[in-house]
Amino acid sequence: MSFEKDWHDWHASRERYAGSEYGPAALESTNWLIEMPAAVDGIPGLWALTEDGGIRGTDLGQAGESVALRGVQTLRLGRRELRRFTRDGTVALRVYNPGRPERERFSGIDAYRPDRAWRVEATFEPTPGEKVTITAVDGAAHESPLAGRLSFSLREKEYELAVTRNAQGALSAVFGDGTNGRETYRFRFLPVDEPAADGAAVIDFNRAYLPPCAFSDQFVCPLPPPGNRYTVPIRAGERAVVLGR
Repeated sequence: MSFEKDWHDWHASRERYAGSEYGPAALESTNWLIEMPAAVDGIPGLWALTEDGGIRGTDLGQAGESVALRGVQTLRLGRRELRRFTRDGTVALRVYNPGRPERERFSGIDAYRPDRAWRVEATFEPTPGEKVTITAVDGAAHESPLAGRLSFSLREKEYELAVTRNAQGALSAVFGDGTNGRETYRFRFLPVDEPAADGAAVIDFNRAYLPPCAFSDQFVCPLPPPGNRYTVPIRAGERAVVLGR
């Protein structure tokens, strides 16, 4: 029962996060900025980059107030929340709106029932110095260090899963499979527990989850690298966002 309870607790926390007031379903826009001040839909003022990589908003009210956003600072203007987002040295202003229709209609995340059969034994092989090309949904590409590859089998066929390390140092992967576009979103994310010293590992596809861009097309999620696209259907984990009327 612990396996199923743990999964249901995880799934419930995912739904709470996804539909929260300023969660991923609330992302209204991602605005790539330059040093020339420009208007941003839905919020007052003019917005531009600063020389130190921050964001400055000017002409915010009748008195011409200005504000600055740096690092992980956020700013509330009415119900909207502004956040600074960076990618490869390029800075954007993201606007989160709890009143975004898709957030207000969010009613859950459809998922397959948890199944121990989708906890697959694997062998991890580190790849020091190797890099992989990561392409985002908007076509932007960059090189990222490859942490290693996991070898595993499904239906008596051998596969590999390329994994990288996220900002917290944990292993993670982006993969596609035979369910995409029919039963599931176009690709999914997958956390991977740290392998044992001898390389023994477990891939738990029950924890496959929807990328942020499933909740808002204003995210610039990474796509699966070519080796992480499988024709075999992997019927485990999250499937799709559920919207009510």
